[in-house]
Formats: sequence, C-alpha cells, structure tokens
Amino acid sequence: MTAVTEESRILIVEADVLVRNPLAEYLRECGYSVVEAGDDAEARVLLEHDELPIDIVLAEGTAGLQLAAWIRTKHPDVQLILAGSIARATEKAGELCEEGPELTKPYEHKLVLERIRRLTAARERARGK
Repeated sequence: MTAVTEESRILIVEADVLVRNPLAEYLRECGYSVVEAGDDAEARVLLEHDELPIDIVLAEGTAGLQLAAWIRTKHPDVQLILAGSIARATEKAGELCEEGPELTKPYEHKLVLERIRRLTAARERARGK
C-alpha cells in the first residue's frame, strides 16, 4: 500500500477491541496516524488534552451521537464519521454530520478509508490548497 500524503490524525471510538484494533491497524498501514478510545469519556480526554490535533473522529452508537454533539460545540473543525444503523440515529446524526451514519459493523475497512479520504479532500479544498 502506498502511504498517503494527508497528515490527518484519526480517533477511533469503539468499545469492541476486536472491531477497533483491526480498523486502526489498517488505517495505520494506509499512512494515517490513529488514536484509539474505548468510549466517549476516553475520547473527550484525548480531544481535550492530547498534544497533537485530531482531525477526524469515527464513533458509533448512542455514545457516538452524544460525543458528536459535544465535538460540534467544543471542536467544530474536527470532522466526524458516525457509524450505526438505527433509524432514529440517522435523523439525529443528520444534524451533526453532513451524511449521517453510513458505516455499520463489522466495518468494511476500505469504505472507512474512502470516507476519510473524502473528508480530507473536502477540508483541503475548503482551505484553498
């Protein structure tokens, strides 16, 4: 795999280590810097206190929606990818992310990578690069 040139730092928030670790490893192999959190509380600590900025957060479920609302308030420049399939979550997520939940477990790693690349490209276009 070729390394990407983006310098995006991704935070994966996922309680299930058997889901989180393989996705994190895949994204690292694709050249991304990845930070992992087991829940939204751990994610908030990382977002508030980590020395390096986090650009994209991938979170799922109800905790992911609550985290997304908090991120929109505290860190509006952070891009969000919400995962889930609950119909009720889709409506709420539409208020927080441009596309709402589009990923379901088990994550298809290539779909996650494509979504990250689209977010990164959109951010770069917005910055005029």
